[in-house]
Amino acid sequence: MWAYSIPISLLALSELGHAVPYSSKVHKNTALAIIDVQNDFINGSLGSPRAPAILPKIYQLLDNHEWPFIFASQDWHPRDHVSFASSHPGKLSGDSVNESFVDTPTKMETQALYADHCVPETWGAEIEFGVRTRLHLLEGYTTPVNYIKKAQDHRVDSYSAFADNQYHRFTTLHSELSLHGIETLVVTGLITNACVRGTSIDGIKLGYEVVLIEDATETLSAEIKAAAIEELVGWGVQVLNLTDWEAANPTPAKLRRRSEL
Repeated sequence: MWAYSIPISLLALSELGHAVPYSSKVHKNTALAIIDVQNDFINGSLGSPRAPAILPKIYQLLDNHEWPFIFASQDWHPRDHVSFASSHPGKLSGDSVNESFVDTPTKMETQALYADHCVPETWGAEIEFGVRTRLHLLEGYTTPVNYIKKAQDHRVDSYSAFADNQYHRFTTLHSELSLHGIETLVVTGLITNACVRGTSIDGIKLGYEVVLIEDATETLSAEIKAAAIEELVGWGVQVLNLTDWEAANPTPAKLRRRSEL
């Protein structure tokens, strides 16, 4: 477990009083996507010292903005999941194996292997405390919050919140977004080169405008993050830091002030 100068739990609580369910900062037809901000990806079995830096940005998006729809995805793996090195005798985290497609046994894919992570009913599978608490405060007020639990089939991994890696099974996310008239996804979370990447690419494939908040996503190194972002830009994903995104998407209060100048 990584050591931090400020405990994450204190960071989560420090600004919690600012989380308000009714905000004047409305983003119509736009959903906030919070991808796999789970304890195991922050300071658990697959944690990184880079991950906690994104939390204040996500808190800001929840505290200071109103969304017509929010979804939070979670890896939700059974204990014998195909992505666990422990499910493959002799293999270690960081290795890979070739696995048959569920629907087409003659077709193969390369499966990366990891330490066991995000197993239901464990601390590591839980959404980070500050994010989770803010989402609970918003539920039942003006913002529908949808939790997408993915990669539940032990035979196939799922990076995207829309579908598993083989497109064998789809989640309810696309239908929920359509039901709420969502056209744009503002994407945050962990990790940039896996589940953030998969969700963003599938969002583009399904016809959404996808905006990745660069300082609200992280991975294991700056080099890996830069390569992932370069690929996503090639897919048509817009990449902005939070300050620039907020400047490009002025709230009603900011628009009023500008008109008075």
